[in-house]
Order: sequence, then C-alpha cells, then structure tokens
Amino acid sequence: MKKTIATIMLFLPIVLLAQTIGYTTLVLHHTDGTTTDIALYTHPNVTFTSDKLLISSPVLKMEYPAESVLRFTYKGGTTGITSPSVEADRSQENGQLVFHGVGKDDHIAVYTINGIRVPVSFVCRDNTLLLPLNSVPRGTYILSINGKSSKFTKE
Repeated sequence: MKKTIATIMLFLPIVLLAQTIGYTTLVLHHTDGTTTDIALYTHPNVTFTSDKLLISSPVLKMEYPAESVLRFTYKGGTTGITSPSVEADRSQENGQLVFHGVGKDDHIAVYTINGIRVPVSFVCRDNTLLLPLNSVPRGTYILSINGKSSKFTKE
C-alpha cells in the first residue's frame, strides 16, 4: 500500500509537468517491446495497485499487469533546443579547434548538449578563434558564435 501511494505521489506531478512543458502523449513501454500511447489531453488518472497499472479518464479505461510495463516516457513536446544553425569554418590543428573568421569582439560560448554553459578559455589571433581541446572533457558540445551554432565532439 505504501509503495502504491508513493508511486502515485511521484507519478502525478510528473504527468502535470509533462503537460505544462508541452508534451502531448504519455508512452508506456511494455516488456514485449510494444508501446501504448495515451493522449494527455484526456487527463489520464494513473494509479498502481499491488499487481496492476490502471489508467482512467472520462473517455478511457485501461488496465495492465504491473510487471508488463517497463517504463514510461513522453513525446510530442518541444524543449527549445534546436539543431545547430550553421557549421563554422573550422579545422583541427595541434589539439585545438580552429575557427576562422572569428574575432575577439564576437560573442562566443560553449554549451553541453543539455544547454549548460561550459567555462573554456579561447585564444583569438587575427580573426581566428582557437579552442584548446584539453580544456573540455570528452563529449559533444554546441559552440555559439554571435547566435550561430556549430556542433563539435571531443573523443
């Protein structure tokens, strides 16, 4: 009983948050590899019993064995993260990324794929920006130069 109440208390705020940030569908992933999509505009009420997952609303009623549902996700939302708009003219030399046509007066920032700004040190020389790759850990990054984005990966 405590597990059921705790699960409901955790799940309900997540459904409400998903609706708030623009997601439109709750997706149940089943152990047999199938998925079930449930439109959030139906305002599903999700509850768990000791052995079942129950989903109900004024327009639907669904029941699944609890052990048949692996996880749930959402789809249809927007995050505000867009694909890089341009690839800068760049090359890699001596462990540095070299961006040509960029000066010290340009607005430059590096972000993780999750949108977190990464503190890095750039070197600017004659309209060329140098980014020493030893200053960032392995991963994929977005370099923003004057609002234009370029993606790069350090392996």
